[in-house]
Amino acid sequence: MSFYPQPHKYQCGPFALKYALVMLGRFESEKSIAKKAGSNWWYGTDEIGLARAARYYNCRLKYFRRETPQDAIKALTQQLRKGYPCVLAVDDWGHWITVVNWQQGKFVVVDSSFDKVINIYSANQITRRWKYDDPDNSFFRSYDGYALIPNFKPLTKAKFTLAKARYVMQKRNSDLAKQWDTYFNDLTSICRPMTSNSYYVISLNEFLRRNEKIIIEHVAYWHGAPTSAELKYLLKKMKFIAEIYNLVIYEEDQKKALVNLSSILMMYSCGKYGMKKIY
Repeated sequence: MSFYPQPHKYQCGPFALKYALVMLGRFESEKSIAKKAGSNWWYGTDEIGLARAARYYNCRLKYFRRETPQDAIKALTQQLRKGYPCVLAVDDWGHWITVVNWQQGKFVVVDSSFDKVINIYSANQITRRWKYDDPDNSFFRSYDGYALIPNFKPLTKAKFTLAKARYVMQKRNSDLAKQWDTYFNDLTSICRPMTSNSYYVISLNEFLRRNEKIIIEHVAYWHGAPTSAELKYLLKKMKFIAEIYNLVIYEEDQKKALVNLSSILMMYSCGKYGMKKIY
């Protein structure tokens, strides 16, 4: 799972649900979701199919509808404050998008129809796309959405702040968005989610403050090709993901983390620059 645009117009439903699941720390492919939802090229995906797919992944979609933009925004922010990402029917029920956070009056939106899928909307921007006007009743307008509620306790939830969203939106960080799940999966071999019962832990940021220099120096020396700045940027992206999912390193795992991070950087170096046999 990564943040990238949908290749075909009819795939917006599976992509929207996929991005909502990511916020709950669950990574599923849009192809798998499309199969469970019964998506097809001539009809797309309806709300019944999305609900069926959500149930398969042990979640439920809670429907909410409002008739004024003010009430719609209030209902949306209420769900987001509870930590539930929301899937909205927009563009006259012709498209699905995912809203993952609300902060300082702005919404972090994931829209797979755009090349840059992560966007920041104001309340006015989101309601303009969200409104549905009934063609058979000129007096009827609605705002329809679905909150994705897990039937399990997520080990970690993504905290996608405005600052984090703007960082991913930058062109130089496009590879981070495209390889999001790879970074996350590698980090889970190093870190664990922070819980209320977590003691004697440090953040990845603090761990690298103490050890980053020695890791980079040794990898750069033994391989020879990657620059220190290049390796440091790779670790910076790992810190970014760890902060979003509140991943930490337990005191007893610090030696293991040192080995794993060094191994990941060396594998990256060998994969990008190659390596000759040394023995």
